[in-house]
Amino acid sequence: MTAVAVLGASGAVGRVALDLLRSWGVGPLRAGARRPPDADGVEQVAVDARDPAALVRFCADARVVLNCAGPAVDLTDAVARAAAQAGADYVDAAGDDALYAAVAAVPAAVGRVAVVSAGMMPGLSGLLPRLLAVHLPDGERLTGHVGGRDRFTRTAAVDYVSADESFGWPAAALRDGQVVPGALRPCADVTVPTFPEPVTAQPYLGTETARIAAGLGLRQVDWYSVFAGERVLAALRSGTPPDADGKHRAGELLHRAAELDLFGQRPYQHLVVTLDGASGTRTAVVHSTGASDLTGTFAALTARAVLAGTVPAGVWHAAEVLDPVVTFTELAAAPSVLFASVVADVTAVDRYEEDVI
Repeated sequence: MTAVAVLGASGAVGRVALDLLRSWGVGPLRAGARRPPDADGVEQVAVDARDPAALVRFCADARVVLNCAGPAVDLTDAVARAAAQAGADYVDAAGDDALYAAVAAVPAAVGRVAVVSAGMMPGLSGLLPRLLAVHLPDGERLTGHVGGRDRFTRTAAVDYVSADESFGWPAAALRDGQVVPGALRPCADVTVPTFPEPVTAQPYLGTETARIAAGLGLRQVDWYSVFAGERVLAALRSGTPPDADGKHRAGELLHRAAELDLFGQRPYQHLVVTLDGASGTRTAVVHSTGASDLTGTFAALTARAVLAGTVPAGVWHAAEVLDPVVTFTELAAAPSVLFASVVADVTAVDRYEEDVI
């Protein structure tokens, strides 16, 4: 029996996930893509994620199916249905609420596990507030900055521009436990702790963040997507047509804009999340080589947790079911993570990490 079958194994996210699973000694492994990667000791299967019959064959005899293919807006629950038909547990690097609802509606065998939102955001971005709450149980105010100067693969770009209210609300914030539209404004040319350059911070309250905040009883949340380049922001502000072809064109524009913003520079992706309470402040800091790398890492960690039996039966968002302390410790040891820690004074990280990026 195959331990984990990785779909989309030749993509930027799938390659990272597959390599990590191999390095951890997880196996046997199956790698699926239209052009599967050449990986020693891994069963390679040519499969089109848009072919339902081919998906069922790919999922057959697998304990866990890890979906890293996309765009998620095109595939929705197709891979989850094939995994359920094969009797396999399921992990999806994509999310959030719309995918959760679709996967929850898939008829599945009793005792199966399905975990969505197992990427960088949603995923790791929701785990960090839970981690901070372990260190600071009386925390009430959460502030998050996520982003950097990075690539957008074509697949990721299409999903990004396709995000709707099932993902979150631009310019919104949480006040006394309630979503307040228009509470925040973009901040241009600002300095954010541990970011190596001035950035633009775009306020965005994700549904994941709102759910986690409600579960932790937080009163206030300010959350920002961070961009270091001007062209990506211009591409995003140009808008996204509602039709499928228009979304793919907008995704291509975003992909090209990111490449131009990155020209001659090293990609990076940072998550800096701070929780304040009566007894003090704690900040979770993650520096990585890129969003795709972090997504592949978090997806692989989730698949390994499901395989190990630490995730109970049912449909879950990854950030809400994984152990935050164990997962963060494992994440910190991954090759794509340059620095990961919980600190009381985030300004000290700047001094400690000044030569990392």
